[in-house]
Amino acid sequence: MNYVVSHSFNSLENLTEITLLEQQSFTSPWNRESLELELSNPLNLITVIRSSSEVEIIGYSLTRILPPEAELLRVAVRPQARGVGVGSVLLSELLQKLLTLKITQVYLEVSEKNRPALSLYQKIGFTTTGHRPGYYDNGSTGAISFSLTINF
Repeated sequence: MNYVVSHSFNSLENLTEITLLEQQSFTSPWNRESLELELSNPLNLITVIRSSSEVEIIGYSLTRILPPEAELLRVAVRPQARGVGVGSVLLSELLQKLLTLKITQVYLEVSEKNRPALSLYQKIGFTTTGHRPGYYDNGSTGAISFSLTINF
């Protein structure tokens, strides 16, 4: 399948679709107001992916850019588009964009229960840097911290 990926800073263009995607993807989704604040933050890079045959967003990421570092804040893929490589394409395109922005280190945290995300990050080359017990789900689930060094 072919995909179309786009990147933008400080953009509310896809707020409604991203809000819906959040609700479909997370047990504790960010609300519309929180997303509006984050999407309008000039430090945040919004990356969206669409199937070349669809108009709707099938995935997105939100990354805070603080050169030479970046923090991956959110990654979501529509439930019906999971397991077919959309997340891999999204993150690969994001990493290519980060290279152009002279980012050398990327950080993220993910729920220890999110096996597909853990597998994806490890496949891409992220390494585990820590564990925060009780970080998610009202203290019942830990967070795994990852980092990736991007070489020019």
